[in-house]
Amino acid sequence: MNAPAVVVEDLAVRTVSGAEVVSGVNLVVQAGRMVGLLGETGAGKTVTARAMLGLLPRGLKAAGRVRFGRGQWLDLSKPDTVVPLLGRMAGLMLQDPASAFDPVQRIGPQLVESVVRNRLMSKPEAVARAEELCAKLSLPEPASLFRLFPHELSGGMSQRVALAMTLMPAPELLVVDEPTSALDANLRVDALRLLRDIAGDGNTGMLLISHDLGLVSHFCDEIGILYAGHLAELGPTSTVLRKPAHPYTRTLVSCSLRLNSSNRVLLPTVGGEPPLPGDWPSGCYFHPRCPAAREKCRDQTPVYVTAGARGAACHFADLED
Repeated sequence: MNAPAVVVEDLAVRTVSGAEVVSGVNLVVQAGRMVGLLGETGAGKTVTARAMLGLLPRGLKAAGRVRFGRGQWLDLSKPDTVVPLLGRMAGLMLQDPASAFDPVQRIGPQLVESVVRNRLMSKPEAVARAEELCAKLSLPEPASLFRLFPHELSGGMSQRVALAMTLMPAPELLVVDEPTSALDANLRVDALRLLRDIAGDGNTGMLLISHDLGLVSHFCDEIGILYAGHLAELGPTSTVLRKPAHPYTRTLVSCSLRLNSSNRVLLPTVGGEPPLPGDWPSGCYFHPRCPAAREKCRDQTPVYVTAGARGAACHFADLED
């Protein structure tokens, strides 16, 4: 059995003033598997991903520990010990693809520069891999693409080139943040199929950050649901969708549009707004919006409990399959 691509324990993020942004996140991404991390805007998905890679912006501090592959445990409060492993061990593609490029360099040199400079490939090998990735991502003829500057790319092309750049060193862990937001429907499916194929080779684990439950449910082996910086539920995709253990997950599933339905129905919504970091309510963080909240939910913070491959943070979670 392959080693996990990454194991994260007790990940927490606070502002320099002490406000809690993310707390108590435990996550395992197995090599050869694809894990989706979902939640509303502001739930802490991107912050969680950046913290586990030692890439938090100024003003935020991480705690907890992380282990990549069969390596040693690393202290997340010391990002300088994590960052040197990025590249071969872990790659990150952020939601804004333009941030990946040097605006004054052509695309070709940017695709091959990192792997050649770090002696992961020779230049001919890097060029061949770049051409292969561009073909898989339905990008134009490499000879013409490599001569372009970043500002000459469309939004969809920028996203696909940024994805190709992240995949160049064949990292053991790939973290992708909304990798298809600028793509049309066909290219979105093609990109996710490529990611699925990469994870399916058995050597790469993938963490997919998204708010699109439909896409994640189709391509991911497991789903983690974040709410207010806390892991509300985690488990195998089919089990979580068939029998959600947390009320927030149930609401998200019920709000999803079912294209194969012949009946016209009024979709439910999640009422209210998620709490702001540092302003968490007492008890369960979801109770002000939860239709099934009871007195215990308002007074006591639920403990995250597990049963086999499943886990949930709810006083009344039913984890039986």
